[in-house]
Amino acid sequence: MRRVVQILAAVVFLAGLVLFLGPQVNGWLGQRNSDSAIDIFEAELPTGVASSGEGDSGKAADGDTSEGSEDGESDADSADQYFEEVSAESLAALRSELEAYNRQLYESGQSGLRDPFDYENSSFDLTRFGFSQNVIGVLWIPRMQEKLPIYLGANSENMAKGAGLMGQTSMPLGERNSNVAIAAHRGWKGIPMFRNIQSLQIGDKIQITTPWDTLIYRVCDLKIISPEDTEEVLIQEGRDLVTLLTCHPYTQNYQRYLVVAERSDEEPQSEEEDLAEAGITYDESPREVEDENGETVLVDPSDINPSILEGAEASGAGYSNLQIWLETYGIWIAFAVMVIVVVAAVLFTGRRKITGRRKNKRRRKRR
Repeated sequence: MRRVVQILAAVVFLAGLVLFLGPQVNGWLGQRNSDSAIDIFEAELPTGVASSGEGDSGKAADGDTSEGSEDGESDADSADQYFEEVSAESLAALRSELEAYNRQLYESGQSGLRDPFDYENSSFDLTRFGFSQNVIGVLWIPRMQEKLPIYLGANSENMAKGAGLMGQTSMPLGERNSNVAIAAHRGWKGIPMFRNIQSLQIGDKIQITTPWDTLIYRVCDLKIISPEDTEEVLIQEGRDLVTLLTCHPYTQNYQRYLVVAERSDEEPQSEEEDLAEAGITYDESPREVEDENGETVLVDPSDINPSILEGAEASGAGYSNLQIWLETYGIWIAFAVMVIVVVAAVLFTGRRKITGRRKNKRRRKRR
């Protein structure tokens, strides 16, 4: 009996170890892939774009490379490497097409817009312009300490890797009469993404780095809408907006949580300064959010931790939380079961061999 207990204890310990480490490894792999996409995007930008305005990026594109880089490589060498990836002509052509696209959206009143999550297709293929991936920018949210690549198209493939810029909404060019709608999961494969979006408060900073500029926005409104209420992501006359959206409530997902931010003319800061500002200004009181009926509701800003049992029967954006949980951890559960089976088989086989030896010894003694 003691041996059976020891075997069961060993099996349970190994299974628990696999289940504990599995999600951690999964999260690390997912974050590494997201960071890699950001690194590739930034490597393809001309010198200075990530921290300066259009004027400075224009100098880089024109070949103004008088300053040296920290690692000893001249900016001229960096520019040559950049032009092998994306030419100045391609970059200018891309911006021209995106500006025309934004104008067309504004003039048509985004007449084709329906459920935001239906707009999975990208209107542009950035690889045609020399980019190696279909990433239009990098989203940085200091309050959530979250940095994500922004893929064109809010389809399941893109949103499994980062944030998705929804089709039929504006491109991030820092223009008036635009509303850039960016969707992301409330947690995916160990990456928080927009899981803690309810922590954002009025005045918080949202930053988007594009191939041309670093755009700063400040949160001006918080809303809860139904999936069919697409008017909330429409362009508003004379305004330059960014709208973040994700499923709500967490684990039930039958609504959408919106964070609306408006363009600010302030200069970008370092990430350390952004985080310091977020820490100083944090308000732990419930957020006042306008719901789909126009009433004010209170939303708890505290961190959210996922659970396998929460939201198993509800679905949103085509997924239930149980489905998402299983997609995230299913491989590790299967691996844990395999480990349990293998360990149990080895221990059982060893036990049988020991029992067989003992029986043989008894037989020899009887003889």
